[in-house]
Amino acid sequence: MSELAVEITRGGHVESRAYADVAVVDSLGHIRYWLGDPQRPTFWRSSAKPFQALPVVLAGGTSQYHFTTEEVAMICASHGGEPEHVKTVAGLLSRIGATPEDLACGVHAPSYGPAAHDLEAKGIAPSPLHNNCSGKHTGMLTLAKVLGVPFEGYENPSHLVQQKIRESIAKMTGVDQSALQTGIDGCSVPTFFLPLARMAYAYARLVDPRGLEEPWQVGSTLIAEAMRLHPYLVSGTGRLEVTLAEATAHRFVAKGGAEAVFCLGIPERGLGLAVKMDDGMSRTVPTVVIQALRDMGALSDSEMAALTDVMAPILRNHRGVEVGQIRPAFHLHSGKLA
Repeated sequence: MSELAVEITRGGHVESRAYADVAVVDSLGHIRYWLGDPQRPTFWRSSAKPFQALPVVLAGGTSQYHFTTEEVAMICASHGGEPEHVKTVAGLLSRIGATPEDLACGVHAPSYGPAAHDLEAKGIAPSPLHNNCSGKHTGMLTLAKVLGVPFEGYENPSHLVQQKIRESIAKMTGVDQSALQTGIDGCSVPTFFLPLARMAYAYARLVDPRGLEEPWQVGSTLIAEAMRLHPYLVSGTGRLEVTLAEATAHRFVAKGGAEAVFCLGIPERGLGLAVKMDDGMSRTVPTVVIQALRDMGALSDSEMAALTDVMAPILRNHRGVEVGQIRPAFHLHSGKLA
């Protein structure tokens, strides 16, 4: 059962509470820290993107089409539709002989407000390039190209592209393919329903892949380093992935997902972290992630100082008057799980 994780105050009183489940797992699969139920199953949503991109690397797509590390980060992205994001995706599509019309992710306005306002001011309609998942889908088209199969239907579970991704998810989470459960994600591809501990394990293996076969080690390292070095391409302006990187000299490999899922790998400790807010509201995710990192001893004093206002932000009304705060209300459990 989820545990109390966050309190939202007003006038010195608790107005709202948020509950969470957290799993911290090492690259051997051992649960090291937790909150609530570390085995809680939920949809992985966009936090699965590194593992959806991994088959592109394993099939030779990133080498055949000469992906830069920035472009590898882009196929793992939930981007904000900012100009650099759109330009990078468009360049990749052109290189593999595809067009925005080949993308099955759908169309929405950029999630980064200023980019959306700029399009509106110019009278330009959003395209599939602005979809936050266009980079991931471009990676899937690259995989189809390398495998020699049609682009058409690549988003469907029966397509070879999705079958290769299913293999990757099973491999990295340690869950047998026959036991994998899926739904349909916001961008129309399968999304995976897994225990948080399996998600955290996958991130631990991503950043500490020594127990994997050599091709998987190489692929995991390439993706982890691309994400670590280029969090802006993985997410966008003002997002938690970027904030963490700026405060910690890019020490973590982080990726958020819809419905308040967030996953992170700590390379120097071989640990993976998976967080799920029970109410699906993303505003409390930074509080839980940063408090969890602090409880694990993963942040230095100077890093914690840089992140304090993100972990426990002051709330202000429309006149800028301070009215309350979002603050952590938990500590991680450690030791032997009962």
